[in-house]
Amino acid sequence: MLFNSFHFVAFFVVVLALNQSLRSWPVAQKLMLLAASYYFYGQWQWHYLLLVWFSTLVDWTIGLRLPRARHPHRLIVFSVAVNLGFLAVFKYANWLIDTFNGASDALGSALHVTPIDLLLPVGISFYTFQSLSYTIDVYRGELPPRRNLLDYALAVAFFPQIEAGPIVRAREFLAELDGPQRVDFGDVKRALVLIALGYVKKIVLADNLAPIADPVFDDPAAHGFWDCLLAVYAFAFQIYCDFSGYTDIAIGCALLLGIRFPPNFAHPYAAQSIQEFWRRWHMTLSRWLRDYLYVPLGGNRRGEARTYANLMTTMLLGGLWHGASWNFVIWGGLHGSYLAGERALLARWRWWNAPNMAAVALRTLLTFHLACFAWVFFRAHGFDQASTMLGRLAHPQASAFDGAAHGATAVLVAALFLAQQFGARVRYKERIAANDALFASAIACAMAVTILFAPAAGAPFIYFQF
Repeated sequence: MLFNSFHFVAFFVVVLALNQSLRSWPVAQKLMLLAASYYFYGQWQWHYLLLVWFSTLVDWTIGLRLPRARHPHRLIVFSVAVNLGFLAVFKYANWLIDTFNGASDALGSALHVTPIDLLLPVGISFYTFQSLSYTIDVYRGELPPRRNLLDYALAVAFFPQIEAGPIVRAREFLAELDGPQRVDFGDVKRALVLIALGYVKKIVLADNLAPIADPVFDDPAAHGFWDCLLAVYAFAFQIYCDFSGYTDIAIGCALLLGIRFPPNFAHPYAAQSIQEFWRRWHMTLSRWLRDYLYVPLGGNRRGEARTYANLMTTMLLGGLWHGASWNFVIWGGLHGSYLAGERALLARWRWWNAPNMAAVALRTLLTFHLACFAWVFFRAHGFDQASTMLGRLAHPQASAFDGAAHGATAVLVAALFLAQQFGARVRYKERIAANDALFASAIACAMAVTILFAPAAGAPFIYFQF
């Protein structure tokens, strides 16, 4: 079920009404939300609910046993093995098989393995990380085990975020369940602002940027420099608007139900460094990788060389988390190289952090273009396609600038880039929600532009494939 569908709107209105009517019966309210979450997820492929149930039962049972286990490390290893085992089978098995078969062909061997006919479960990367955070936190003694299976099952499957995040850790979600879950009028306005903005980002911007980026990335050999350059910029904002639009809607819907999610985006293209970019982009994944991978590897506590190795390992695995493709590994490796190089250079070039406007603009533009360069590998279907795209970008003299088509795209990209700088400095969401007249005008405008500029056919969210 897509957020940008009438099916979801009708579904959510019913859930919201039931949630309000059951406020005096918290157990019934949780049961309703869990049933709604399973219905929501089951609309895609109902039999993959078995994976959600199995992961839920395994990690809930392990969480109960960890505090009194004689060998708790064995239990946590089992939890990690089960969760990552599902990911390995459904997400990476065919990629590994294809890699093996390609290597076999290169060596002249006739040995081949038949690919597995499996459909990737939507959201498996997200709910796997959420479930893992619970058992790891219980193992570390940072979270008491939750004896109520209903609470834990809801933490894993809560419908606003099961399919594409944000990655809400169990301790964050369970703390919300234990709270009063009151929704005042201010919360309603903030939620509606987020939902309206999310739909504008997705339907008005992302879905209209897709026709600019997709044809070029699908066949870069047929396009010249300007087409390719503007397609890269268009995709940078398409994926931002698509993914942050989803999480805005998810956070807003959860807030209307009395659950507060952590933020997931904070104007990443206003970042002045790659480190800052990752503090602004997919923030819940960044925190997860930091706390459950980078820090356990040693973080920055074991010398400069080990720090660089830890950064690279974390980002390579972060790239691989996104999908079974060498392009995602390259994308993660580029960001790992950026972070390591940035750390090394900034320790020696203190002047680079000068606060004057020219230096800020230079840092922001450089960070944005480093991110865009990496996006080429993220979006391209394979290494050959990415290489062709970069080859076109290396020869600006090979094509002319089309004043009408290219000019309109350039103006749109420039406007979106400047909007990122403005948004990073002005808390406009809070200001809109705080002013009744501004709130009413903003909601009306959002509805109008969504209706006027909606493409004929809605597109699924990009991060559903991860």
